[in-house]
Amino acid sequence: MQLLPLSRNRSILLILLFALSLDAPLEGQDRPPTPVVVSAVLQRQVAATTTIVGTVRPRRQSQVASEVAGQVVKRLCDAGQRVRRGDPVFRLDNNQVRGQLIEALADVKLRRFDQEQSLKLWRQDALAEQQLRQDEYELDRARAKLQQLESQMSDLTVRAPFAGHIVQTFTAVGEWIDRGDEIVDLISIDTVRVYVDVPEKHVARLTLGDTAQIFFDALGTTPVTGKIVAIIAQGRPQSHTFPVVVEALNPDNHIRANMSARVQFDLPQDQPLLLVHKDAVVNGPGGQVIYLAIDDKAISRPLKTGQAHNGYVAVEGDIQAGDLAIVRGNERLRDNQAIQILRKQQ
Repeated sequence: MQLLPLSRNRSILLILLFALSLDAPLEGQDRPPTPVVVSAVLQRQVAATTTIVGTVRPRRQSQVASEVAGQVVKRLCDAGQRVRRGDPVFRLDNNQVRGQLIEALADVKLRRFDQEQSLKLWRQDALAEQQLRQDEYELDRARAKLQQLESQMSDLTVRAPFAGHIVQTFTAVGEWIDRGDEIVDLISIDTVRVYVDVPEKHVARLTLGDTAQIFFDALGTTPVTGKIVAIIAQGRPQSHTFPVVVEALNPDNHIRANMSARVQFDLPQDQPLLLVHKDAVVNGPGGQVIYLAIDDKAISRPLKTGQAHNGYVAVEGDIQAGDLAIVRGNERLRDNQAIQILRKQQ
């Protein structure tokens, strides 16, 4: 074996001794306290959040049906078209109703003439009152019949019951429509509703009127604020979830029926939570710890972290509200190491 020169061995030994002296405190001299910044541990009532995927549905939807029978003579709308309340969408015709209307008009004229003549004779004491009342009844009956037929003639023009969008039409010009047959499918999306299935462990914490944030991935990242308008009492037995309805305004109609949506609910907690600044949590070999400033020393406490909230994180461990958690200078601290508090962070 080749030996190193004596002068080189001495140099290496001196370097090792110098390196060891850097870690060991000088005799009679302690290491200076580590400067740190602290933040108080808080206790707050914090709402948890949960996000659930749902489906958009229109607030109002109607399959508009005809109130009278008739033949389609004019089509005034098509799928995709927007209509106002009262706008005509289809016109029908019914020759039988037209004929009955003419007959009813003539009957009213005749009954009115008979009533007027009976009234004159009754005033002259030339007619019994019973006959007068009978003629008045016949006039009222004829008027009612006329009014009914006029209504049927008006119903031959099928109108939109509310403002919205035509989704689909179910007939065409020349077809015969019976009473009750569907004409068009109409939806209103000025206000939309998102239907979500909420797990049973969360549904008891929701209340009618609570707000929720709705995210539409197809429309970007900006959420829309909605309001809970219904919590269905009967759940789904297979999934143990309950339908919840969240309503939101849609003035520009960008939100469309059957879009996917993510609804974020705030769930109030039963008990207040301990919160520490997020920078106070240190990941160590044995798990997460926090260093507390106690009597000018850094005392470690193992902990479990929960939800984040405005720069803080919920924790569980041997910690109390008001404790001073070290948030700066805690990267290389050791348990019971001397510290000097520079400032308290708010």
